[in-house]
Amino acid sequence: MADVSTQGNEGIYSEKYYAPESIIPTALILTHTTVGARVEGDTPALNVPYVSTMPAAQIVKEGAEIPEGGAEISTLAIRTQKVAVLNAITNEASIDDNMTQLLSSGMQRALIAKADAVFLQNPAPAEGATGVTGLFNYPGIPVVGNIADSNDELDPIVDAIAAISGNSGTPTDIIMGYGTWAKLLKLKRADGTPHISPDVANAPSPVLYGVPVTLNAQAPADKIIVTDRNEIVSAAGGVTGSGSKDRYFERDVSVLRSTFRFGFGVVHPNRLAIITTTDTTD
Repeated sequence: MADVSTQGNEGIYSEKYYAPESIIPTALILTHTTVGARVEGDTPALNVPYVSTMPAAQIVKEGAEIPEGGAEISTLAIRTQKVAVLNAITNEASIDDNMTQLLSSGMQRALIAKADAVFLQNPAPAEGATGVTGLFNYPGIPVVGNIADSNDELDPIVDAIAAISGNSGTPTDIIMGYGTWAKLLKLKRADGTPHISPDVANAPSPVLYGVPVTLNAQAPADKIIVTDRNEIVSAAGGVTGSGSKDRYFERDVSVLRSTFRFGFGVVHPNRLAIITTTDTTD
């Protein structure tokens, strides 16, 4: 994103668009959802098609007619929201390729952090307003249990996995913050051994009960969500990068800007599950 080029007027930089997968590839909206559409421009809302009823496979005799699978296509209304970052840099510093690369990388990390925060914990927009409701606040996702020191069991995670699969979903991810993960690591059995083995605790990509664990600093404290990413349909636009010398012309300073618009919806909320980790004995 640092390769901003001038176009015509020296005081105005051309705006560039980048595929989000190339600029912010680790953003949860890209890695933990099914991207069903691309946002064009500043579209505040759009209808994204999805398969509401999967086709049914059949056993047929050789040469016999194969019946239709009965798949049904529906649309999901998705509201989008734009996240942005703006940063000033002196024109002397902008000459240094290392400095501009560091600033560009920092802006990319800022976009990812904000996009993850919106995806996970954005509050529901006020009535009549347009915006994204974060996954932990999404209506209809059930809270299936609580993990606390007082019960020192991980059974609610097992219950969440069972509930999702019982509703015809496939658990694909367990998402939580680092503080919540630390709570789970401290839970011990009666004999003093940890519920989560050191092999799992020390793994760069931990797995609980066969489901990958995603640790993200933007997840709300004391909450875990088990998801089926096939049920989370998203829409994402390009990441823009542009700059201007006009705003701080008298200070010989340029301004760089980057934006990213996205949104998502959940097809079947009961194919996701939330677990709390509040200690009821506090």
